[in-house]
Amino acid sequence: MVQDYRAAVGLSAGTDLWASPRPRRSANRASPIGKTAVILFVVPLLAGCWIYPPPDAVRAPGGLEWVEQRLNIHPLKPESEEPLVKQALEEIEKTDLLRYYRGTTYRLTQGDRLPPGWLLQTPNAWGMSGADVPFFPLDCQRCDPDFRLPGCVADPDCDHGKCVLLEASVGRPGSPRRFCVGHSDAIVDVFYGVIASAERAVDIAMLQPAADFRFLAALRNAFTQLAYTGRPVTIRVIVGDHPLEGFDAAALLRELVRDAGAAPNSRLRVYVGTMRSCNGEPQCGALSWNHAKIVAADGRQAVVGGHNLWSPDYLTDAPVHDISMEVEGPAVEDAHHFADALWDFLCYQERNPRVNEWYSYVAGVAGIGVECLPRMSLRLAPRAAAGGVPILAVARLAAGISPVFADQSLVARDLMLGAATRTIRMVQQDVAFASPVMVGPLVLSWPESVLDKLARLITEKHGDVFLVLSNYGAAGRVGSYSNAVSIETVADKIHDVVQRVSGLAEPELSALLCQRLHLAPLRFGPDPTWPNGVPIGVHAKFWMIDERAFYIGSENLYPSELQEFGYIVEDPVAAAQVRRDFWDPAWKWSQAAAISGNGVPDCIFERRVAGR
Repeated sequence: MVQDYRAAVGLSAGTDLWASPRPRRSANRASPIGKTAVILFVVPLLAGCWIYPPPDAVRAPGGLEWVEQRLNIHPLKPESEEPLVKQALEEIEKTDLLRYYRGTTYRLTQGDRLPPGWLLQTPNAWGMSGADVPFFPLDCQRCDPDFRLPGCVADPDCDHGKCVLLEASVGRPGSPRRFCVGHSDAIVDVFYGVIASAERAVDIAMLQPAADFRFLAALRNAFTQLAYTGRPVTIRVIVGDHPLEGFDAAALLRELVRDAGAAPNSRLRVYVGTMRSCNGEPQCGALSWNHAKIVAADGRQAVVGGHNLWSPDYLTDAPVHDISMEVEGPAVEDAHHFADALWDFLCYQERNPRVNEWYSYVAGVAGIGVECLPRMSLRLAPRAAAGGVPILAVARLAAGISPVFADQSLVARDLMLGAATRTIRMVQQDVAFASPVMVGPLVLSWPESVLDKLARLITEKHGDVFLVLSNYGAAGRVGSYSNAVSIETVADKIHDVVQRVSGLAEPELSALLCQRLHLAPLRFGPDPTWPNGVPIGVHAKFWMIDERAFYIGSENLYPSELQEFGYIVEDPVAAAQVRRDFWDPAWKWSQAAAISGNGVPDCIFERRVAGR
């Protein structure tokens, strides 16, 4: 068993299994590769598949299934009275014999709470025509220079949208101002509220590029508000830096504390860092950076999910669809500890401009410094009594941070999907990974273990799989929301996996898929595209089994070797709400464009069997 564990978690035969698996920093330091060098370096590597994400995003001979077999991880028992998340925890612990990553990449907590409005989806415009979804452009005339929104007194002052009090408009002491807002602008108040309420500690994790325009204004005002309260609050902001561009952490820090310096009694401390844990070096063999999206305060409340804080893509015309959740309770501590793992890695790297670097701001000290804070002190109040919503926090450290297996979120997803008895419902950007810099024939990397679970639900349990994906070619002004893998290619892949698992031949195979596999591109209303033919984009990372448990977080279904964080919730009330408010409208409108599933008049599988 010890040798199996060594092999599965990537330990060499000479490694002490019981040694603390803290990163071997000298071996994991990022190479000082500048922007131009990264371009020259990354493209041929991807073209040669050296650092291409492997199936399941697990670098083991047989992928995730091989790891699970080696560690003797057993399937969950959905018929048991023991909650699935508790069963999953017991199996996940087999990947971490010393419990070193408990509370960082996995932990089950009780007594959590989902506050009113906890389910955050943008744009929440189900049933609307694309032309009727209101928005305000970022270059609007006579608008507030930070929020880029027009002021108002009442709704008639707005040509469209609504006139609302925007709490995020408060930086210096004062009352909130009214603005005309579009379809999703008010979400900035959620992020502002979590930060501005902090007593001691705030952790923010995001993906490059950092928060901009309306999101940046909300964060800046929250920082300024804290400065004026005089509370001794420490804030860490870590930005995942994907290759080519690099990221200017110092510039972001200056923007965030632009107005905080005027507060007379400020005790604010702010740390901003940018990190990339792997640059494709031979000892790392991957490209890896933070992809988690977290805003957490005091170990008490957090927003976690898929939202990047990119105003052009989320708050204006043709917005990408996304989902996050707000949580209160002990599960928030895990978000802070996950951030600790990122900062602990970063703080001990050699400074590498625009790749791995950090800066600090201390109230009352001129300019910015170069201090780094590897661990946050939460100074938690006594926990509430057990009860409430159980939440399994799951994360992965991917490549470059840990020398042992620390991708517990992948195991958790595998276990939960394998426990489905009736339905698996997913809303995802893509199923397969394909590199945008790939040259030559398209090479795809698939989540093979997940597809196996989908196939077995269909063939062995006679269940249904519902899968809603982003539209081909979807892209915003900042991000891309399509890996250029067509939905027909996804259908072909699932067809092949189901055939392998079941051994069925045609036409029985296609008949089964046409009945049990419900596959569609996202629609939010009657229109197939946004105005002017813009494809509808999806950035959500959501799955749900049997109306029993669901995941919301940052981890995509398609393989990638990035740091991720999210929550698995097993609660009947929360599951019913997420189905009613999110899944049901998503499927109601998307099923009209489905290419497979019960009731689809021209199912792709039967059409191909018939040669049409």
